Amino acid sequence: MEATDLQLKPYKWLNEAAIFNKNDEQIPIEWLETNADFIVLLFTSCGVDKDGIIEKFYEIYENVKFVNLPIEVIFVPMDETEEDFNHAYEQQANWFTLKYSDPLVVVLKYMYGITCVPSLVVIKVDGTIISKQGILDLEKYGKNAVVTWISRTASIKNPRKLSKELTMYGDKWKYMTVVKSKPAKADYQRKFSTAVNDAISKSSE
Repeated sequence: MEATDLQLKPYKWLNEAAIFNKNDEQIPIEWLETNADFIVLLFTSCGVDKDGIIEKFYEIYENVKFVNLPIEVIFVPMDETEEDFNHAYEQQANWFTLKYSDPLVVVLKYMYGITCVPSLVVIKVDGTIISKQGILDLEKYGKNAVVTWISRTASIKNPRKLSKELTMYGDKWKYMTVVKSKPAKADYQRKFSTAVNDAISKSSE
């Protein structure tokens, strides 16, 4: 068997991953496999960005989640300390993370050849690589990069119901702009929830 043959079957690291949401609740891997068409791995550390592209990605992600596109993001921390990791994740969008001390972090770093941060690697849930140049994709296509990624997944999964997804995330969607009003932070979740309920009602008509 040639070495290249080993690349035909991606290493399914997702099966052994411990992935958490903003509420520090572990996400069932079965749920990710069933509901996500593709996963974006964000390799970065506290305070690191590239010309503001990662902060723009916060907004892109939360807005496409509102319209229920099948994207999930997992933060793979490259931080020096757990304190930095906690601060970094707190500032990020309402997505998932590996823990700072998870040995899988090092495995993924070398597996995907991460030599600088921030880096975005886009994969299918089976581990097949869609793009290792997620940062460049965002710089070139902006929010349409997500459409480019999803067009390469050839999904045959049934559409998801947003009402069933919300319990998997934290309660703060602070980068969402699809809701046109600009409420105070204290009112944000209430107004977002109302908008979500309206969207669900319309989809069931």
